[in-house]
Amino acid sequence: MTAQQLAERLGNWRKVGARYLVQCPAHDDHTPSLELVDGDKGVVMICRVGCDQDRVVDLVCTKAGISRADLFYEPQRTQDAPRIIETYDYVDTQGTLRFQAVRYSPKAFCQRRPDGKGGWFWNLDGVELVLYRLPEVLDAVKAGRTVYIPEGEKDVETLRTLGLAATCNAMGAGKWRTTYNAALLGAHVVILPDNDAPGRRHAQQIAQSLYDVAASIKVVELLGLSEKGDVSDWVQAGRTREQLEALVTAAPAWTPASPPNAGLALTALGDLLQEPEEAVEWLVEGLLPASGFSLLVAKPKVGKSTLARNLALAAAQGQEFLGRKTQQGIVLYLALEEKRSEVRKHFQSMGVTGEEQIYVHAASAPVDALQQLRTLTEEKKPVLIIIDPLFRLTRVKDNNDYAQVTQALEPLLVLARETRAHVLCVHHAGKGNREGGDSILGSTAIFGAVDTALIMKKLEGYRTLQSEQRYGNALEETVLRYDQTTRTLTLGHTKEAEDEARLSQAICDYLQGQADPVTEAVLDDGVEGRRAIRKKALRQLVAEGKVTRHGKGGKADPFTYTLAAPPPQQDATFSGSVVPHIYQGTWEPESKNGVISSNDTADSGSQGFPKVENSREPANGLGNQNPEPGPHVDSTSPQEESPIPEEVF
Repeated sequence: MTAQQLAERLGNWRKVGARYLVQCPAHDDHTPSLELVDGDKGVVMICRVGCDQDRVVDLVCTKAGISRADLFYEPQRTQDAPRIIETYDYVDTQGTLRFQAVRYSPKAFCQRRPDGKGGWFWNLDGVELVLYRLPEVLDAVKAGRTVYIPEGEKDVETLRTLGLAATCNAMGAGKWRTTYNAALLGAHVVILPDNDAPGRRHAQQIAQSLYDVAASIKVVELLGLSEKGDVSDWVQAGRTREQLEALVTAAPAWTPASPPNAGLALTALGDLLQEPEEAVEWLVEGLLPASGFSLLVAKPKVGKSTLARNLALAAAQGQEFLGRKTQQGIVLYLALEEKRSEVRKHFQSMGVTGEEQIYVHAASAPVDALQQLRTLTEEKKPVLIIIDPLFRLTRVKDNNDYAQVTQALEPLLVLARETRAHVLCVHHAGKGNREGGDSILGSTAIFGAVDTALIMKKLEGYRTLQSEQRYGNALEETVLRYDQTTRTLTLGHTKEAEDEARLSQAICDYLQGQADPVTEAVLDDGVEGRRAIRKKALRQLVAEGKVTRHGKGGKADPFTYTLAAPPPQQDATFSGSVVPHIYQGTWEPESKNGVISSNDTADSGSQGFPKVENSREPANGLGNQNPEPGPHVDSTSPQEESPIPEEVF
């Protein structure tokens, strides 16, 4: 029995080249996926969904009313003449047949080479070579779909049964031509090598050829293949499209060992010095570069998401962010671990109109999130992409593994560089009180990959923000002000100025409660804080006349300090600190779902700091000829917003 005879017995069949497609009786097959071909000894059956082979054969025989023996040819059949067992049509952009790849049986009759070895023949004389399934490839590239490139036509057909766009070149491994590249201009390409050395070399050859042509390239080696195995074997073993796409998503972008045509290009130092300075374009002036990759890092419930959404709104509206100009444009915001309602409420509190071009995904990340994000970025062309948090998207198993982290971050870095969008990822800080990049949780590869690291901290009574960056000047650790009504953020003074003003207030409060003058040693015991800042604050208070110093200094007559007398114009019954209380009021604790937990406590709020003025200590001051300037505290200063409260998600 031949394949055609069996197909006619089963019914509802169609012919594709030398293959006959029928419905597989082993699964609910609405689209015929069982292939019947004439093999060397009889009819060969292949279910492209991966059904058990023995079960398929039994069910086919039952349905066709034949025995297994009927599937085989008569013994003398293979001695008669060569038979075509597979034919693949190569057509041009108009669908016109240009040439065919034909497989004969037995192989001895193959006309490909004079010695008769091999089993394939391509009638290529005088024909311009084209990619297999060329019209489908062009349609896929135009639609932004991924194009898969395995080694042979059989594998292309296997991928097509999974609903994927696929192609290959004629004549097998090592035969890729640069003339094929035009069809893949701007394409997202995934190359699937056979599991052998020629297959891997072929994959690298294709990738190298397409490096300056394709929008993205990945070379994905399939796990679990036997030697010389291919994607058809992988699918026939029961793997699915979803499993393949998961492997593709996890794979890094392909980069050449060295750029095409690269060599040791030497430039004379004099010429190098004459080159113009490279201009840096900014999403947020001096802080976040366009086409940049950044991290926003803090421990849980410090305010990372709050700050990220403030940035999103500022970029969408073209308004200043933390006092810096922004580039206006579309924003994509992936909120991967919080409720849609919380995201909505925050944007509502910030006074959005709904006209802002911010596109929100508030749910978990799909398996092919990176691929979808690339497609959306090319479609909408955002200036900013926020991923909150980072490893909910990349799904790294061990974020301390340098190789895993590097592989996971590479697609995001490439996305930023190639699309000109700034990619900001929210990430957690590690345990302890490490500083700068050392505070980032996980491998050092995380900090090494980014252009800017924004680091938030929660201190007693307030939050701070600082930056470590590749371009521009780092932001000194600075206090964040928070408006509870609008849930917006602004920058206050530096942490050092804030600490100095707090200690100035603490010194005055302490002296107000002392009946007698106290020495500096007593002040050190009574007022908590860094000694250097406390000494600086004390000198400034003396210089401003808010604290009076007594004594000559030295062991016999040490300096002592009292709160200065009230101004003459005030009533003699004046009572209270000469320095106004900077830390008045509190912020109300917030928590997840609007419920205040037993761990939420009201943190002390902060009024703003007035202008910092320089002053010189008078001749009868503390004895320091060059005292350091400190903050001038003015009781008439307007109040500013409180620093940022507990993060509520």
